[in-house]
Amino acid sequence: MTGRVLKFGAVLALLLAPGSAFADDPTGVLLQESGLAPKYYGPLPEFLDHGPCPQGMQSVAFPNAQQYRCIRDR
Repeated sequence: MTGRVLKFGAVLALLLAPGSAFADDPTGVLLQESGLAPKYYGPLPEFLDHGPCPQGMQSVAFPNAQQYRCIRDR
């Protein structure tokens, strides 16, 4: 019985691991690297104070509620 519980726990951990990688990615860096970042329709603004950062923008530290701001890639 204990072996089944351990096996179930191991399988469950393996299934949940890929999704948890994006949970600690508020600025969208992992999403941008994998090509899954949200698209911004229209011309990109100078900055955005909400995220995750869309394609064509990057995050920089900023003293707001999110602790970062998205600015255009240069």
